[in-house]
Amino acid sequence: MGLFWKIFVSFGIAMAVTIYGTVHVSFLLARQEFDQLNVEGRDRILQEVSEALRTGGERGLKRWLLENPRPAPGTVLLVLDENGRDLVGRATPRELMRLLITRPFRPSGTPPPNIRPIQLAPHLIGADGKEYRLFFTRAPLTFLGILTWPGTRIAVLTIALLTATLTSLLLARYLSSPIVRLQRASRALAAGALDTRVGAPVTRRKDEVGKLARDFDAMAERIQALVTDKEALLRDVSHELRSPLARIRVALALAQRRANDAAQPDLERIERETERLDELVGRVMTLTRLRTATAPQRSPLDFYDLVAGVVADARFEHPNARIEFDGRNVPEILGSAADLKSAVENVLRNALIHAESAEPIRVELDATRDAIVLRVLDRGPGVPNQDLKRIFEPFYRADTSRDHRKTGQGIGLAITSRVVELHGGTVTAANRPGGGLAVTLRLPLQPAPAVGSETVAPLLVQH
Repeated sequence: MGLFWKIFVSFGIAMAVTIYGTVHVSFLLARQEFDQLNVEGRDRILQEVSEALRTGGERGLKRWLLENPRPAPGTVLLVLDENGRDLVGRATPRELMRLLITRPFRPSGTPPPNIRPIQLAPHLIGADGKEYRLFFTRAPLTFLGILTWPGTRIAVLTIALLTATLTSLLLARYLSSPIVRLQRASRALAAGALDTRVGAPVTRRKDEVGKLARDFDAMAERIQALVTDKEALLRDVSHELRSPLARIRVALALAQRRANDAAQPDLERIERETERLDELVGRVMTLTRLRTATAPQRSPLDFYDLVAGVVADARFEHPNARIEFDGRNVPEILGSAADLKSAVENVLRNALIHAESAEPIRVELDATRDAIVLRVLDRGPGVPNQDLKRIFEPFYRADTSRDHRKTGQGIGLAITSRVVELHGGTVTAANRPGGGLAVTLRLPLQPAPAVGSETVAPLLVQH
């Protein structure tokens, strides 16, 4: 259950019980026995009622009752006819009804001479002989202007529930809405939208939530500055390295022409290392561009053909490797073909580097109801379990079997992870039973909403 509903339900129940209990106790106190003899101005009231009946009959008595709804403070006078009904149609309190429902006005038979029945209330006798009984009772209680007598319990409970619901709704929104906003901001920041801020009106609050929001914005601003400076440094360094690398390659070509045969092996080694350095610079620039992007360029693409093309290229470049492709046609998706091709190539080439030559590499492509799933499985030495998540970090390589003795700079899987993330998918790695690594790419069939409006230029295919 969310925080909003926890606050809403708990405060609502507490307030409803409190209001209902308070009003209920008040009504119980109000229902205590009413003293019929010590009503303020009792003699005056009886005199006026008697005069109204004598001069105006029953109609005059009704008129007096309507003109004097409260003949004394907090007191109502009920005039009941022989059938126990009030003359002006008001409801008779339950305690009076219990006394009258089985007791007629006129006693049946002749009572013994030594017994005089106790009169519960004064009697009025009209000119036509009709008898009326007078009862003093408390004025009906009202709550928020609503008459709560009769039907007191239902009315009080209804009002309590309505009041508690409205108050709890406002309170729950006031407490939970800034927390929900903080949650959304933290998720957006984690997704790469470094310019995310909680902002007003939450940051203008003077309570602890406002302080937390201001601290979050300060943290986000600091993180954005650090990441931006880091990415700018990598981008600038990579860019500046390209020029001397180009000059080194030109100088190396001239040296190869002039050198004798004995120097050629050393020059070729220098050329290979220069190419590796140039490739590393290109990958760093690509990763930097990806890490600062928020959405890829999207167009319809056939992911089956894309994977099949990557597998065909890998077979051509590695004729001695055994690559098994087990896939079926899958629905089209929206995405960047160049980016996704680079992501798949990086995973497959990583498997080719570390897999045992005698064992096949399996590429499996399938689709679920809402996603496309690609799995690349090798029979290499695998990765320590504690490093399975870290292999997708830039420049990270496990210290055991997949180490510096193998070619690669530890950037390919980082590029794959970022490309898949920008497409709203996930990439995971797991060790296979019997040895080897399984890397799984899951891409949603429906494109995920972009974190921002920035787009990613198509990537160069990484080799």
